[in-house]
Amino acid sequence: MPGGAHLLQPDLVERKAPVADRGTAVLSRNDLFVALFFLGFINGISERVAVAVAENGITAALIGTFDISIIVWGAFAIGVAYLLREPSASPGRADWIVAAVTFAGFMVPVVPLSWLAISGLASHVLRTSERASFTHRGAWILLALTIPMFWGRLLFATFSDVILRADATLVGWLVGTHRLGNAVEFADGSGYLWIAPACSSLANVSLAILCWVTISKVLNRAGSWGDAAWISLACIAVIAINVTRISLIGLHREQFELIHGPVGATITSWAILGATVGICLLGVRRDLPARS
Repeated sequence: MPGGAHLLQPDLVERKAPVADRGTAVLSRNDLFVALFFLGFINGISERVAVAVAENGITAALIGTFDISIIVWGAFAIGVAYLLREPSASPGRADWIVAAVTFAGFMVPVVPLSWLAISGLASHVLRTSERASFTHRGAWILLALTIPMFWGRLLFATFSDVILRADATLVGWLVGTHRLGNAVEFADGSGYLWIAPACSSLANVSLAILCWVTISKVLNRAGSWGDAAWISLACIAVIAINVTRISLIGLHREQFELIHGPVGATITSWAILGATVGICLLGVRRDLPARS
């Protein structure tokens, strides 16, 4: 309304509650949410961290970011920072109810349930925060974080056979050999290369989506239908990089340890990171001059 006045509707009282002073309030609304997001994230990655340390040792696991993409770590840090960036009202009754349900989900000894709880919490924050505010943008990023960490993996578990066969088809086409299920014959005919679930392109595709959402919200850019083309381009790029790596193994079986081991994995990870961030930045920033 003109003059900066705001009409306070009865059903929005909780959302428009007086801003809490961080210096005097015991716990602000956003502080409560951040604590829950942090707890859920630690719980959600605990299994992967434990496996990485057990298989590679603490030093190698740390260097390899515990087999968790830098995009995921960066998105979580940005999402939490955005929730802490702006003043927040005191928690309302609905916030405490959602917090209690979320915390209960974290306490269940089923790791994937933490990501489901985070999805619900982020949805609540989105519904009860002002559009384009730091809280709203941070919640979008944290919701998108669950795509590679939970929803993408759930999708893979449901359609794993179809997804792995699609990867094998592309690899077989590049190598020029026969495909048998999700196995591709080596170029020298000495056997078959089995494409394991961990080598699927789907994980990288979900990271491309997370990257797009994160950059979009950092630049505070509104979405449009044209975004689908750029997201698709980023997904195609990461699939191409992943399939190329697997194809190189099929073409050069004697170099399996080099291509499939830490060296090949590191090069592939950085290539995917560069392609994903580059394409997303190009797509997100394309209309900023016009908007400004």
